[in-house]
Amino acid sequence: MTTDYVSIDVPFEFRHTCWFCGEPYYESHAFMAKPNYEGQSAPIMVPCCQECFGFTKEIKASSLDILRDKVKEKLHKKYQKHLQIGVNWTKQELEECEFEGKALEGFRESAWAMFEIAKGRVNYRGWAVSIDGIPVEGLTTAFQFEFDGIVYTSLNHAVIQLATAYAIPQPYLEQVVELVGRDKMAYALRFCKTSYGYSSAEIAASLASLRALLAEEKANKQIENSNNRRRKNTKVAISEIKELILHRTMISPYAIQWALEHGATTLQLLAEQEEAFFEHFNKESELTAFTYFNGLQIYLEQREIDPEWVVNSDPNKQLFES
Repeated sequence: MTTDYVSIDVPFEFRHTCWFCGEPYYESHAFMAKPNYEGQSAPIMVPCCQECFGFTKEIKASSLDILRDKVKEKLHKKYQKHLQIGVNWTKQELEECEFEGKALEGFRESAWAMFEIAKGRVNYRGWAVSIDGIPVEGLTTAFQFEFDGIVYTSLNHAVIQLATAYAIPQPYLEQVVELVGRDKMAYALRFCKTSYGYSSAEIAASLASLRALLAEEKANKQIENSNNRRRKNTKVAISEIKELILHRTMISPYAIQWALEHGATTLQLLAEQEEAFFEHFNKESELTAFTYFNGLQIYLEQREIDPEWVVNSDPNKQLFES
């Protein structure tokens, strides 16, 4: 038996632990890159649990992170039903459900623990890989995708698993995700589940309606942005702005002028431009900037929470409406 190998460093707190899933150690896998693009000269010993060790025997990978992802995909596939428990139930729902029969009662008592164990294993991130204290370069988790607390090896892997979990045709979910973007997976799943059917004609009609909806949202957003730019470029003479006092705080006309000219006409819009506000008024002094900002917040909050006050008492209401 060859002794020509190297082992990854194992931090003290991770001794006797599988690098892939965090389960107790069983055996080390002798990883040798296939194809060997980097010219690896000796096997790298990676600690595994019994199950992951079995998986590694079937896998060819050109790097440790690809090996890790392929092992994770096998875990996902094997424990898909366990992971689906978290799709179909919450912990509270399982505890409160009234199952009858020993089998169903057993499911209620053990299901959530099964889900959490499976989730912990597929989400396990291992530890940073080094050999003799030297970090192994090039390993990445950049392609991983997380949804609803579960980590997938990639967006494509997530689509495959979620299409099965939610009983959605995989090509259909792929097309919807492509249209709405990877950051809107929940939206994509809801859209697919609320479709009228999954025949070719029904899917084509649903995709057409989604494209029309997204085009309309984009057009509305462009109009909104255009309106915001126009508001931002609108010059307001300081003489047109009335000074007022709210909650024993003077609201500076100069602060109101800045808000009107920069489109910061709500608390949310003001918060988005807080840095620009302080950069502008700090030229006078930090105290002036803080006083103006505090007063403007009070004023905009009053406008938001008391529409009747706006109609009857706001001396500058017409400037905000123009």
